[in-house]
Amino acid sequence: MGGPRRRHAISPDSPHPTSGDLADRHLVTSRRNDGPRYAAFDLDGTLLDAAGTAARDVVAGISRLRERGLLPVLITGRSLPSFRRLTDIGPLLALCHPEVLLEEGDLVLDRTEERHRPTTRIPPPVVERVRRDCADVVASCDGRLLASTRRAAVAYAVAYGLPRDAVDIGTPTGPTTRLVVFGDAPPELPGTARHLLRAFGATLLTATGRGKAVGLAALLAARFGEGDLSRVVAFGDGDNDAGLLAAARLGIAVQGSSPAARAAARLRLDEPLGAYLAATDLPERGWAGVP
Repeated sequence: MGGPRRRHAISPDSPHPTSGDLADRHLVTSRRNDGPRYAAFDLDGTLLDAAGTAARDVVAGISRLRERGLLPVLITGRSLPSFRRLTDIGPLLALCHPEVLLEEGDLVLDRTEERHRPTTRIPPPVVERVRRDCADVVASCDGRLLASTRRAAVAYAVAYGLPRDAVDIGTPTGPTTRLVVFGDAPPELPGTARHLLRAFGATLLTATGRGKAVGLAALLAARFGEGDLSRVVAFGDGDNDAGLLAAARLGIAVQGSSPAARAAARLRLDEPLGAYLAATDLPERGWAGVP
């Protein structure tokens, strides 16, 4: 799977907005009050069901938010190959900002230009050490999934519900944003954070200090000049959403969320997301009642 052409790095110093960016910028700057301007959504378990589809009432609810002046932004833990497997969410994507934050913000996909770019990298010496010391490793390298062995490729495909041919066999040759180590990972890896994937007997290594809140804040700063997440309402359901739910001005844990997500959120839904989106008056009432 060949990587797409690189696009420029998005930064506050050198933004090159697409037509979608300009439309979205008009949407958020047209709001005169100090209320919410952005609605950040996790995908799996929040917007999408187990089959990878979004219910009609959820799509209608997001359309309602956008009509009332909120810009929907997608941020997910999915890899690029995994995201591209979603084939039935066109109506949902059409309502959202064209840049999708993948790998919890470590990779940004511009759907308008079909280009992607990493926003961080694991230190190359760490990548080399892990590849040298561990038998079965899968690296996310500039959007590609590269396994050290066929066994690692199969294990990763099974763990993440991907076809085997979505994972290539090869050595990372560009920025590596994630490493999945099947078995024990080496201790003391500078510049990395580790997350145990107990269900798969694996360890996920990422660059330190990252997460959905960091990735979203960087995107909003670059594209819209936001200094923080004080204009964001965020929706999520999993442990990896907890940081975002805590950092947003209003974090909402959807029905069926994990204990960590519910603990981090200010609002916990006991009704389906579509029903909440159909009834909420959040854009109109601003932050009234939000601590």
